[in-house]
Amino acid sequence: MISVQFDEHVISTFTDDRSFQRGSAYHASGRVRRVTVEGPVITGVVDGTRGYRVRLEVTPDGMDGRCSCPYSAEVGFCKHCVALALAWLDQGGEIEPARPVSSSVDLRGFLLGQDRTWLADQLVRAAETDPLLHARLAVAAGHDPGSVFDDRPWRERLRRAIEIVDFVDHHGAYGYFAQVAEALDAVAGLVDGGFPDAAIALSEHAIELLEEAAELVDDSDGGLRAALSRAQDVHLTACMVGEPDPVALAERLVAMALESELEIFLEALPDYEAVLGHAGVARYRELVDQAWRALPPRRPHDYSSRRFVITHLRERAAEQGGTDEVVAILARTVSSGYDTLRIAERLSAEGRDDEALAWLDRGLTEFEPDARVRAAAAAIHLRARRREQAAELLLSNFVERPTLLDYHALRESVADGFAPWRERALSALRSAGDLRARSVLVEIYLDEDDVEAAWATAIAGNCDDQLLLRLARARAGEHPADAIPVLLRAAERAIAVRQREAYRSAALLLREAGELFTRCGREGDFHEHVIAVRDSHRTKWALRQEFDRVGLP
Repeated sequence: MISVQFDEHVISTFTDDRSFQRGSAYHASGRVRRVTVEGPVITGVVDGTRGYRVRLEVTPDGMDGRCSCPYSAEVGFCKHCVALALAWLDQGGEIEPARPVSSSVDLRGFLLGQDRTWLADQLVRAAETDPLLHARLAVAAGHDPGSVFDDRPWRERLRRAIEIVDFVDHHGAYGYFAQVAEALDAVAGLVDGGFPDAAIALSEHAIELLEEAAELVDDSDGGLRAALSRAQDVHLTACMVGEPDPVALAERLVAMALESELEIFLEALPDYEAVLGHAGVARYRELVDQAWRALPPRRPHDYSSRRFVITHLRERAAEQGGTDEVVAILARTVSSGYDTLRIAERLSAEGRDDEALAWLDRGLTEFEPDARVRAAAAAIHLRARRREQAAELLLSNFVERPTLLDYHALRESVADGFAPWRERALSALRSAGDLRARSVLVEIYLDEDDVEAAWATAIAGNCDDQLLLRLARARAGEHPADAIPVLLRAAERAIAVRQREAYRSAALLLREAGELFTRCGREGDFHEHVIAVRDSHRTKWALRQEFDRVGLP
């Protein structure tokens, strides 16, 4: 009997605050896919660094969660579990409680009472059709696991599930990836079944097959990424349980990563560090370093996939050597301001702001302007109480692409000495004169509660429609007549969209305008306006319905 009534608060009690907040953000950004409910079990895929498979089970006391991400092994109910749980709530949060097995069926008690010969015959007969059971019995009988396990049935199942003859379109992709998932689950079962080394080889074979099939299946829903992630998860689990040769494993991980077009095993370090041990990690780093040193010097805008993979692997391998080694790796491929920013972020994280600022200065002088580089340099200057230098950088960001957020950053950087910087910022907007600059100028005046200045700026030239509407509403309190034309024009634009939701918005805007007409003593004018609108759009029955719904004339 399920006694818990689920909502967001209940879900939040299954994990820590940070995991719940991050899981909520994942759910809100649409990262949850393939939500399936079978009895009390909810499964799905959540896109993170890769596609993670998540399994939730509703219990009488709450909910248990498992995820293929590394963090789940430590805490259980991770952020991916939170995201899936919230997606399930959005779909109605319904389950079908699993039916308990009848206590009258005591299969073990029955078997314990049977003749040994009969039991042996039953097991042999079952083993003839179940290769895993056959291998487990053979190992129990004293045979070497490697000599009795025949992986051909699993290889054949993977081949049938993954190989594609003709292109699989969007409609067939779901079924295709479902059968791929089932085949990979069968491989995963070998780990618990006592044959992890076989699971290692088979998961690598599955990845090879998926690589070959990648161009022949529609992956618009991310099924291929999920399948590859699942295969890599099975591989890592099998390696942790089994006893692979660490050096040979390191060589295969590097080879597969470098040969893949699908970014396979990019996170081998640190994921496999415990499995590889000292010897395996050393061999891994040696091979990655060889590939990295063989790369030709990077040219501007060189973003080849192979260069990305090799550089990424080298950076991961360098993590063990500390910040200086990572910086040395990054410094070899600097060709943009963003590259210098990545180095500066590493150094700043260790409190080495002076070195970080030197890299940022290089980024600002040698490469195209980058607002992110300026912002990072400004943050360092502020930490050192060099407010003038910080403000110059932040002002440049504002002038280059003005936003209210950048205006706030500039204001906060100089605190009480903002007046001259404010004038320079506003002068830049006035001289620019385009729609964006004028709209930001209006935003700033509104932010500073100077409605009159905002209104004067808006009526002197164009400004963003939504911003003008917001401004009119702010001004309506003391100047309702000024706001009326803005609301009427907004209603006209909404009607022109020709959608039910837009018609509803137009009706509400007109009702809002009607209240202002009344305050101005112009009820008759409003009545005539609405009648004229109805007449000019008399064929739009949905619009008439929305007008009637809010009580317009």
